[in-house]
Amino acid sequence: MENKERLCEAEVRKNLVLVELGEPLTLPLATLNRSCQFRKEWDRIQNKWHGPTKDELEAKAKKKAYRQTPEAKAKQKAYYQTPEVKAKQKAYYQTPEVKAKKKAYNQTPEVKAKQKAYYQTPEVKAKQKAYYQTPEAKAKRKAYNQTPEAKAKRKAYNQTPEVKARKKAYYQTPEAKAKKKAYYQDNKKDILNKLQKRRNSPKH
Repeated sequence: MENKERLCEAEVRKNLVLVELGEPLTLPLATLNRSCQFRKEWDRIQNKWHGPTKDELEAKAKKKAYRQTPEAKAKQKAYYQTPEVKAKQKAYYQTPEVKAKKKAYNQTPEVKAKQKAYYQTPEVKAKQKAYYQTPEAKAKRKAYNQTPEAKAKRKAYNQTPEVKARKKAYYQTPEAKAKKKAYYQDNKKDILNKLQKRRNSPKH
């Protein structure tokens, strides 16, 4: 039995090579099909040389149509909501390889253009505006803005010539001048006190 098993494996490998070469088989196809390995490779080779069969195409079409049904979509949605699947997906997307691929993909011009167009839609703008008004989003943004990284980025950004030019132009507008004047009038006492403290400090 052991010799027969070894012979069967050897014949499977030999006949797979013959199939690739288009040569006659040494054993009947029905006999070789008892091997799972042979059946799998036979289908792959036949698809490569002749394309999928009519039955395979029909099965594929039925499978595709089923996936579009509400029942299949509901099952798929429920499956991806399970804690086990969520945990696997989270772990998968945290791997360095996936992060690198995602970063590279998001840097392509096509993706950038799509993202820009998507975020300009009224629906997305409304969602973003509503989200940023939530207490959770405000708290996260406030905490992030206090980090050294955020402060450093903000400082570097404000030092760019473009930003300086925009600020200078803005402060020359009537609206900005009016706001500055109103602020000074509302906080005149505090501003004068601060100036007086600076003058009286040892450094001055």
